[in-house]
Amino acid sequence: MTVNWNAIAEDLKLDMTSLIIMVIGIFITLILAKIVLTILTKATNRVIAKTEGIDDERKVKEIVTSMTLLRSVGRYTIYFAATCIIINQLGFGTALSNIVTAAGVGALIISLGAQSIIKDVIAGAFIMFERQYGVGDFVKINEHEGTATSLAMRCTYLKNWKGQQIIIPNGQITTVINYSGEFNMAIVEVPVAYEEDPDRVFAILKDVTEKYYQENKEICFEEPNVLGINSFDESSLGFSITMKAVKRNHYKIQRGLRVLVKKRFDEEGISIPFSQIVVHNGDK
Repeated sequence: MTVNWNAIAEDLKLDMTSLIIMVIGIFITLILAKIVLTILTKATNRVIAKTEGIDDERKVKEIVTSMTLLRSVGRYTIYFAATCIIINQLGFGTALSNIVTAAGVGALIISLGAQSIIKDVIAGAFIMFERQYGVGDFVKINEHEGTATSLAMRCTYLKNWKGQQIIIPNGQITTVINYSGEFNMAIVEVPVAYEEDPDRVFAILKDVTEKYYQENKEICFEEPNVLGINSFDESSLGFSITMKAVKRNHYKIQRGLRVLVKKRFDEEGISIPFSQIVVHNGDK
């Protein structure tokens, strides 16, 4: 049998040409996806940069949050479209049929236990539309506290005071405390021994808080309030101090008041109860 080398070479040439065209097509698709993603990123960054001239802080946060969410949705859409086109270039159906197939596969995945993904996306949409919090807000989500740095389709990104980035799936968010309102409440609980005179303690706390307020008015929303005895604890009387703080300054006020109260109590000879363990040695 005679081998037709010319035919084989022609077939190899055609196959090699098709392979090169396919590789070039995939490469172009990836480049275009990267370009579109870059354009989207630059466009959203440009909108965010323009918020520097807006005085309304709430409006700024809404715009920044919307842009970060748009960027997240766009990224998923671009990746999905590029994947369908590449599959088409590999010879597995048309782009349209790939989208339909992907939708069918997506429905199958959801039925097999990926409902959490949809739950995260829907929860993210509600967070956005209900304006529960935005980028730049200091919040407590579940047990985590930090500044919201990004709101994506599936996750919320926080950065805490340690500089750690905390990623929370939107579908797992059960409670949200937003500290970015007009003010935050600083609350200091002061335990005092039962032997102390309550009126004297009240007068000292009143004087300490007034002094702190006069020296730190820039972070105090209004004058402090000494509530007096707030509880009868096991080994102490519980006095409470409250003060409205300029937003996100409540922790600073609480720390400052505790230092002043401790120093003043030491000067006045007022004891703060603490747990003690008494050990008895048995007679031998």
